[in-house]
Amino acid sequence: MAAAPDTATAPRQAETAAPADLRAMLMQEEGVRGADIARHLDALDPEEKLRQVLAVKGKWVKALYDAAAGNPPATLDEFVPPSSKGTTLIYEGRNSLAMFTRFQKRFLRTESGVIVGYNHQTMMWFTGPGYFVFQAADGKPPVPDEPYIDYITEPHEIPEGWPAYKPNDSGMSKAVYWNMHDYMRRVADGVYVGKAYRLAEDIGPAEDIGAYFSLTLQPPGHAKQ
Repeated sequence: MAAAPDTATAPRQAETAAPADLRAMLMQEEGVRGADIARHLDALDPEEKLRQVLAVKGKWVKALYDAAAGNPPATLDEFVPPSSKGTTLIYEGRNSLAMFTRFQKRFLRTESGVIVGYNHQTMMWFTGPGYFVFQAADGKPPVPDEPYIDYITEPHEIPEGWPAYKPNDSGMSKAVYWNMHDYMRRVADGVYVGKAYRLAEDIGPAEDIGAYFSLTLQPPGHAKQ
């Protein structure tokens, strides 16, 4: 006679099963380590990796930023490799806002080695392209050890074919990009998460505006916006 199933152990096995995707990992009550997230995402093909990161919305983007705190620091060379000089790299973005959550950040390493970029999104006609310079970690507050997207420094070069330059200190661009730095953390290969700060006009501390976003390198052949 066959032995009866050990039903007492079945629920325990279900409870310890690994979450199926990134969002489920972040929703675990006990939390999740950044190293486990990196291992999970790096095992996926590029399209599935992008799908899972974009599925993380709202408050869970902050949860992703917090989980990535112990990961190795991001570097400019990893984000925009020197070998890509002159080529636009597209990162698909998801922010933590309630509306207009999808966008792209497009980066290019110029011949001088400076990395410039802009925000490509449906409201660009209204907010402007939000041009920036991507800067290495500078040891200064509010986040001394993370590279940052610098909306204050004006790019010295606008790549051919990109939108016309518009300053970030006038019109609706000022409401969105003025005096901003976005600090970036590494999540996995080709995946980063950022947090926005508005710098003070005087010597006061930078303002944490509670805005977070993820960036995932666009897979080859992926449909462009």
